[in-house]
Amino acid sequence: MNDPPHPVLLNTWKHHAGWIRWRIDQAVAGGSAGVDSLVSEMAVVGARLMDLYTGSFTPAEIGEHVVTQLRTADRLSFEPLSAWLQAQGEYSMIELPDGAKWTIRLGPADGRYLHLHPGRWVPNTIRVQANTLKSAVMAHAHALLVGGDPTDIAIVNEARRRYLGMLPMRELTGDGGLGAVIAVLNG
Repeated sequence: MNDPPHPVLLNTWKHHAGWIRWRIDQAVAGGSAGVDSLVSEMAVVGARLMDLYTGSFTPAEIGEHVVTQLRTADRLSFEPLSAWLQAQGEYSMIELPDGAKWTIRLGPADGRYLHLHPGRWVPNTIRVQANTLKSAVMAHAHALLVGGDPTDIAIVNEARRRYLGMLPMRELTGDGGLGAVIAVLNG
């Protein structure tokens, strides 16, 4: 899972299901300590609602598609991109070949200034609450660590209690809820 090319900024913890699956596998390979480390890494997820890309493009491929489109339109450099986004109301959307649409916002000129977010309610995305994503990640990691099933409510509740200090749930909910996010992370 390579990072997107410069100048693209994409928060993979918040916006890329495939990268999250990859990161869970890497953490589990490190045993209990590796799984424990996921909790602090997920601090970047925050506590709000977000859009999670569920399609097959890697972060690097997403970045390449966006960079290519902007380069073709002569908007890849900071100044032309800034002027274009300002004329668009501070953001714009770009569609990828898989039908997903990505929101472009402007970041600082001295770094990764091409800030990408998956679009809302577009193909290959799911809207998810931060705690739901964190719970799904830890349920997957814990299940892989102990040899369980991440859809088993006992595994989910043990992961929520042990790693996140969250209360247990009675059931897995769908349509953007924990059951749906666990399914997305199942790949």
